[in-house]
Amino acid sequence: MVIVKGKYLIQDPEKCIENGAVAIKGTKMHRVGTFDEVKALSDDNTIVDLGNAVILPGFINIHTHLDLTNLHNRMKPTNNFTHWVFQLLGARMRWKEADYTASVDKGIRCSLEAGTTTVADIANTEYSFSVLKKSPLRKVVYKEVIDLNPEHVKDVVLKTQSELSAYESDGLFHTGLSPHAPYSVSKELYHAASQLAFQTGLPLCTHIAETQDEIEFLTKGTGNFPAFLRQLRAMPPDWQPPGLTPIHYLKGTGILEHRPILIHCNYITDEEISLIKSSASSVAFCPRSHRFFGHTNHPVQKLLDTGINVGLGTDSLASNDTLSILDEMKFLSLHHAVRPKDLIAMATVSGARALGMETQTGQIKEGFEADLCGIRLPDGNSVDVYGQLLDVASKNIFTMVAGVVCYKASFP
Repeated sequence: MVIVKGKYLIQDPEKCIENGAVAIKGTKMHRVGTFDEVKALSDDNTIVDLGNAVILPGFINIHTHLDLTNLHNRMKPTNNFTHWVFQLLGARMRWKEADYTASVDKGIRCSLEAGTTTVADIANTEYSFSVLKKSPLRKVVYKEVIDLNPEHVKDVVLKTQSELSAYESDGLFHTGLSPHAPYSVSKELYHAASQLAFQTGLPLCTHIAETQDEIEFLTKGTGNFPAFLRQLRAMPPDWQPPGLTPIHYLKGTGILEHRPILIHCNYITDEEISLIKSSASSVAFCPRSHRFFGHTNHPVQKLLDTGINVGLGTDSLASNDTLSILDEMKFLSLHHAVRPKDLIAMATVSGARALGMETQTGQIKEGFEADLCGIRLPDGNSVDVYGQLLDVASKNIFTMVAGVVCYKASFP
């Protein structure tokens, strides 16, 4: 057996074991407890001692675009979302297969080095699928679907089915479906995507309520989006605004019936929060990307208090500085005063629940997949493990996915 030990082990948000350890057989966790309890199981043990560290369930990043990794520092922070998209399209105009592949590869390395064991990635090229499938990460790769013209629905669905059929799921790899956003997907295509997901069992996610421009576009048909879409030749000539706010619009498409991950939810009303709650959908919050675009007052605490399942995402390095969920936790602790135990839940068990993996990962629990990370704690005598975890000096030093060590930093 392999035994991983540390100064602390956080099994789940509510349980911390001092001098904790976990024994691993194959891809699964076999026993969890104090080091003395776990090592007594067998004399034939390989011990990985992480020293002054806390062992946690591997972090779960429920929203990212790894194919944008190599755009880090290429995009200027802005509160004009459509201008940012133009920057992005321009930056990738001459990319070839090798550029996309290198970008995804780097995103995978950055994720593992940051203690992330599971990602929910949005892919609009075959390169993301093929590179991620071979990676040691646990992942759900969502095929992005974009088309605002209702007349194209049948062709888009057939093409999507064909592309997804090329990839078989396995223990670490699953596919999903991501109708992009209300300003890029017709109501009819949302409905068809939700039906396809229902028929095939594919998980769903969508960007929603990300900007004030999106709300203006849906309610009035004005703002930055109409001109932006016309420039891209993506605006049907007879398109009319539905006159609805984003979550109400989604309700009319049928997608909320399938418990999607709702990405961002930056601007939603109390009534829309109630709709999300009643649908049992999850929300992906990307705190530092939220800051990059100049958004304010995300309702994260209200979502948590309402009992909505909220997980953390990094978005991409085109709107963030790292792909570290721990960095997202630190940012939320500092700027939103979210409780440490809630932060741990958002980074682990809530992420697993959002992806339908709550019986496999997200906790350090006997019989669960051996997905772990080890966070080196700052030197000192503090007994507040949660405070040390969220200290600016804490750092991931160890990542294991399905019993395989995928990253190990050099440490004393």
